Amino acid sequence: MKRLQGKVCIITGSSGGIGKGIAELLAGEGAKVIIADILEEKGHEAVKEITAQGGTASFRKLDVSDGESWQGAVDHAIAAYGRLDILVNNAGIAFSKPIIDMSLQEWRRVMAVNLDGVFLGIKHSVPAMKRNGAQGGAIVNISSNYVFVPGKGQAAYCASKSGVNAVTKVAAIEYAHDHIRVNTIYPGFVDTPMFDQVCSQFGKSKEEMLSIMARTVLLNRVGKPIDIARAVLFLASEDSDFVTGAELTVDGGEVIKRTFYDDMEKLAKEAAGAH
Repeated sequence: MKRLQGKVCIITGSSGGIGKGIAELLAGEGAKVIIADILEEKGHEAVKEITAQGGTASFRKLDVSDGESWQGAVDHAIAAYGRLDILVNNAGIAFSKPIIDMSLQEWRRVMAVNLDGVFLGIKHSVPAMKRNGAQGGAIVNISSNYVFVPGKGQAAYCASKSGVNAVTKVAAIEYAHDHIRVNTIYPGFVDTPMFDQVCSQFGKSKEEMLSIMARTVLLNRVGKPIDIARAVLFLASEDSDFVTGAELTVDGGEVIKRTFYDDMEKLAKEAAGAH
């Protein structure tokens, strides 16, 4: 039997990239997936691809920063499939600018999508999941390993993604008695259209950037959407029935390698200075 047979799932930001990879895998495991995205054309294309592969999917336009839009998405799930079992808060935007150059409007935009979107998703989905009784539900929030290794220009992004985990833990505490599990995934570099923006920023070809980024990862490659999707599947399925409030880093060992080598570099410099 498929691991998510009969489950109903909302996946935000799932018209492409990591979100689409998650939707494809969960649909393949029997879930009825709702492609919830602000991009309508791409969203409908994703639905067509999933249904062509034998999965069940529908599209709902969703602005994750808007509460009414969220309620509409949840209502769509109930109307179309009768229930809501899984929420994957994947939608997010990347943004890089030094603090003193960043406008308050830019800061708030990142927070609205990356953090408010998670808060609103939980707020509007939990009541529907409570109706499932002892079957409860599962919420998976996508953060970023930049929380552990922040860089210049990443104040808004890192702050928003750090907030995701804080909200996750509180939600896990608040809704455990309703049999609703809430967990966080921290992806590393993943080869998606967003990664293409990084290549453009550095003036490198995609092949060059993949090679460069792979050298920062213990497993010597950049992640793929399926890598994150498999982690989501675990946290959304009964395989993780005793897991809530947890943090799962899925980055091929990037944080470990960067932390280790940064420490070794510091030690080497100190040793050189001591002689």
